Amino acid sequence: MPRPWRIFSTLLCGLLTLPALAITPQSEDEMLRDFMWQRFIQLPRSERPQIGLALSAGGVRGFAHVGVLEVFDNAGLPIDRLAGTSMGSVVGGFYAAGLPIERLWEIGEQITLSNITPDFNVMGLFRVLFERKLPTSSNLAKFFEEQLGDIQFEELEIPFSCSAMDVKTGEQVLFNSGPLAIAVRASMNLPGVFEPVEYRHRALVDGAVVDYLPVDSVRNMGADYVIASVTPLDFSSKTPTSILGYVNRVNDVRAAAMIEDSAKQANFVLTNRVLDIGTLELKKLHQAGEVGVKEAFKHLGELQEDILLQSVPYVFKK
Repeated sequence: MPRPWRIFSTLLCGLLTLPALAITPQSEDEMLRDFMWQRFIQLPRSERPQIGLALSAGGVRGFAHVGVLEVFDNAGLPIDRLAGTSMGSVVGGFYAAGLPIERLWEIGEQITLSNITPDFNVMGLFRVLFERKLPTSSNLAKFFEEQLGDIQFEELEIPFSCSAMDVKTGEQVLFNSGPLAIAVRASMNLPGVFEPVEYRHRALVDGAVVDYLPVDSVRNMGADYVIASVTPLDFSSKTPTSILGYVNRVNDVRAAAMIEDSAKQANFVLTNRVLDIGTLELKKLHQAGEVGVKEAFKHLGELQEDILLQSVPYVFKK
């Protein structure tokens, strides 16, 4: 059963796109915006600008993208091109494959450490300590295959891409063809936490290392207008106390610079400030999703107006 806050948020978002049902009187500007928006979303895809969405990395924080997509769905905002990195690739890949938003929330309840790796047990500890090998994320591949089957990129309802990095060469590996499940797994395979994913003679780790916010990827796919959904990093938290913590902090600083550069290339940026959730705090996935709902709803009117300003010739073409 959906939680009460989600039922409320769904109704609230729906009211925004139905002027006749609005509880408070609308201004003339709001009425005009809603009239134009209804015309815009009814246009055939070929007769309007192509809308792209870039979903950032961010570990558990990246589940905020589910909330963003829910608000967009309720508003009828079309997504024609989609790219994601790390958790953004999971959310984006599942959405592009046609999974409903409600199913994404359910999957958020099912993702646990045991669904990611079999190595968080006594044998896994033996493997790490004595064989000096990182935990494997092999369970994640099985989990994704259960959800996605053997669907290929070419079969997706929305054109989608995601990235990983080859640790042998440092190259960015862009996935936009072939099986989706392995690509999504590689894109969120945290370096230094899990061993690389071996695929097609490459050793792949999390794409956040090379493309934290894939705005360019969406643009290269043919999007005319790109929305970026970002989960910024938290540098106000306590100082790291472990080697892995320090490594992650260094990576976070580098990622912050990538976010800033990529965000400049987007037409509109949603900043989901999920600052109190760690990368692997899986029990807080839904909490991150709630932040996405609030952020997207808060800026939905502004986003609609910005899209419409660039679409006036299309809206009034007929």
